Amino acid sequence: MAISLKESRAVTEMAKVLYDFLPASGRNIWKGHITFKTVAQDVGVGDFWREGSKEPAIASLLENTLEYRRHLFEKLILSIVREGLRYRQKKKDPVRPEEIETLNGLIVEVGFKFPSLWDRDFLESLKIDGTSRAAKIVEQELVTEKVKANIESDFVRSREQLRSQFYELSVQVNRQSAGLEFEKLLNKLFELYGLSPRGPFRVRGEQIDGSFELDNEVYLLEAKWESNKIPEAPLLVFKGKVEGKSSFTRGVFIALNGFTGEALDSITRGKQANFFLMDGYDIVSILEGRVRLDFLMRIKLRRLAEEGRIFVSAKEIL
Repeated sequence: MAISLKESRAVTEMAKVLYDFLPASGRNIWKGHITFKTVAQDVGVGDFWREGSKEPAIASLLENTLEYRRHLFEKLILSIVREGLRYRQKKKDPVRPEEIETLNGLIVEVGFKFPSLWDRDFLESLKIDGTSRAAKIVEQELVTEKVKANIESDFVRSREQLRSQFYELSVQVNRQSAGLEFEKLLNKLFELYGLSPRGPFRVRGEQIDGSFELDNEVYLLEAKWESNKIPEAPLLVFKGKVEGKSSFTRGVFIALNGFTGEALDSITRGKQANFFLMDGYDIVSILEGRVRLDFLMRIKLRRLAEEGRIFVSAKEIL
């Protein structure tokens, strides 16, 4: 399809912009010499290159590519620009951002827009020389690393504060009070790992110790800090709480002193578990920085899904 007068005018202007990007052609004996002619041949439009005056030859190349092999127009322009960047750099006459911006406007006029030529970082890189650009990149990376280090330092400091609070609670005489404070500590721990926790709440007469999100799934939370291991009965009650919400609700039952062997066996025998368990060793491993909370939970979930095991200790995982 013949190109329009508007496109023809834009192509003529494009030829002016691209004129200095590459030499027109070179002798065949010059191995590796990049020219408009060699680029056109590599792209697959070499038959459109016309020997003679350079600017009309470029315009003819672009116009014929648009008219007869439109699908190769982007490849042709990007190849010219890519090789032109190298050529102009060698000539100590780097391509200027305003040249690319003018070219972008003309490309839009013929119905195209090439994202790589509009990339802000690319255009910014044309404003300074390679040495200055490299120095700027290094400076930015140093700032980024410093920010990362500060974030990591804040994270570790917050986790260590929670660890100290946990050990203080472990020797507190009033165990009921310690249990309530432990729920608050868990809330802070989930917040630290970005799990969007919710504190204790009641639903239809049921007390829920809290909830959180992991990988876009909502989990109900039950937390116990009792002197003995948890038997089957509390696990059955929690299972009912989880099942009573929705078919896709899940749960986590945390008992610092663990669970009886009978409870672990009977809660899964002939039943489909909709929650998994954590104990004191798990919590201490997290607070001591030996394993991430979210990583440990994902491993437990996978073992539950693959093996039907409701409890897998961090001892086994680590």
